Amino acid sequence: MFRFLTMISLWVVAAWHRLRVLDEAIVSSDSLGPYLQAQSALFGHLPRPPNPESGDALWITAVPLVAAASSVTELLQSRFILGGLVAPIGFAAAYHWTDPQASTARRWAGACAAGLFLAFDPGLLDSLVSGARSYGAPEFIGIMTLGVALSLRSHPWAPALAFGALIAATGHHPLALGFGLGILPLLPAMHRAVGGRRLRQGLMLGALVALPRLIRVGLLANCGEGISACLSKVAHSNVEEPVPWISLATTAIHDRGLGDLASGAWVVLAGLVAVLLCRVSAHRKAGQFALAGAIGLMLIGLLTGYVRSYHLRIVAVPFAVAAGIGLARLWPLALLGAVAFVAQTHHRLPVGPDQGAVARHDQVAAKLPASPLWVDRVWWDGPPTLDPSAVVLSGWLAGRRDFRLGPDVPFILLQVRESLPEGQILELKDAQDARRWLSAQDSLPHQRGGAYDWATISDPQIRLEDARW
Repeated sequence: MFRFLTMISLWVVAAWHRLRVLDEAIVSSDSLGPYLQAQSALFGHLPRPPNPESGDALWITAVPLVAAASSVTELLQSRFILGGLVAPIGFAAAYHWTDPQASTARRWAGACAAGLFLAFDPGLLDSLVSGARSYGAPEFIGIMTLGVALSLRSHPWAPALAFGALIAATGHHPLALGFGLGILPLLPAMHRAVGGRRLRQGLMLGALVALPRLIRVGLLANCGEGISACLSKVAHSNVEEPVPWISLATTAIHDRGLGDLASGAWVVLAGLVAVLLCRVSAHRKAGQFALAGAIGLMLIGLLTGYVRSYHLRIVAVPFAVAAGIGLARLWPLALLGAVAFVAQTHHRLPVGPDQGAVARHDQVAAKLPASPLWVDRVWWDGPPTLDPSAVVLSGWLAGRRDFRLGPDVPFILLQVRESLPEGQILELKDAQDARRWLSAQDSLPHQRGGAYDWATISDPQIRLEDARW
C-alpha cells in the first residue's frame, strides 16, 4: 500500500509540475494532428497518421482523450497529466529491476530517485509544450522498461507489455525502434525468467501489433530511390541542409544533456556509470539496456540523417531507472542525487512562442455564431496566433457538428496580424464575400487558408479545391 501511495504522490507532483506550463503549449497542425485524427475516428472514419513518419498508435492513443474532453484546454490538461505518469512508471521499473535480495532502503532510494528525475526532467516538459517533439514515445518506452523489469522478475504477461509498448512507442516516433537493440541482450535472461512460451507469445503479439506500421513503412520505403534514401527523405523532409553525422550526434547529446538537464545531467551520468560497474548482474543489465537502446536510436537517426536532442528524450525513463539503481549502491547517495537534480531543474520551465494560445482558441470557438460555419484564416504577419483547425476542434469537443464548407455557408475569417496579438474574428456572408474583402485590402497576406485541414476530418472525401476561396 505504501508503494502505491508513493507512486500516486509522484504522479501528482509530476502532473502539477507539467500543468505549470500549460499556458505555454503550442497550438499548431503538428501538435493537434493526433487529436484531429482521433476526432475523425469518433466521426466514424478511418484516420490516417497525422504525418508520414508516425504510425496509427499516434491517433489511437489520442481517442480516449478526445472522447472525454469538452475543450482544447481540457484535452491538453489531460495530456499533460498523463505525461506525468513517467514518474511512477520510472519508480516501479527501478523498484522491480533492483534485485529483491537488496536491502529495502536500496530498492526504495533507487526507485524514488528515478521517479524524481522523471518528474522534473525539463526536456519532458518541453516535449509536452511543443506537442510534437517525439509525441508520447518517452512514456511508451517507459512502459516498455517496466515490462522488461517485470519480465526479469518472472511476471508471465510482462513480455507482451514490453513488446507492445515498443511498437506503440515506434508509432509515436520511429526512432523509438532503436530500443529493439536495447532489449536484444536481455532476451536470454527474460527467457530464463518467464520461459520460452511466454516470451514467444510476447514477440508474436508485438509482431501482430506492428503489422500496420510495417505496411506503412514499406510503402514509404518504396518510393523508387532505395530504402535508405526514401526513409531519409521522410525523416528530414523539413531539414534544409544536410549536416555531418558527427555534428548531428554531438549536438544532440550536448543539447539533451547540458541543454535540457544543465548540471543535473552529471547526476544521471554518475548513476549510469555506477550501475554499469555494479557487481549485481541484474543491475548492470539496467544500464546496458539504457545504453544499447540509446545507441540503437542514434544509429537509426544517423542512418536517416535526422536526429535532434528531443529525440534523446525517448530514452529518459531507461536512463533515469539505471541512474537511480546505480546511485542507490549507497542508498543515501541516491536521495542526495535526487535532491540535487530537482534543485537544478525545477525552475527550468519551457517558454512557448505564444503564451495563452490554448485558452484563446477555446474563447474564440465559444464566441462563434450558432449556425453552420466555414472557419478559415488569413495570416498577414507576426506569429500565427489563431489556427482554424484548433478553433473547429474546440467547437467539436463542445458538441458542435455544423462546421462545413460550401458556397453559401457563412464565413468566419480569423485575421492574424502582429498588430493584433489576440487575432481578430471577421464574420462574412460566404466565401465569395471573403474573397471580395481580401481583394479590397492594400497588401497580400503571408498565407491564406487552412480550412482543408479540419474539413477532411469531418469528411475525408473533401478535395483541396473545395477549400479554396
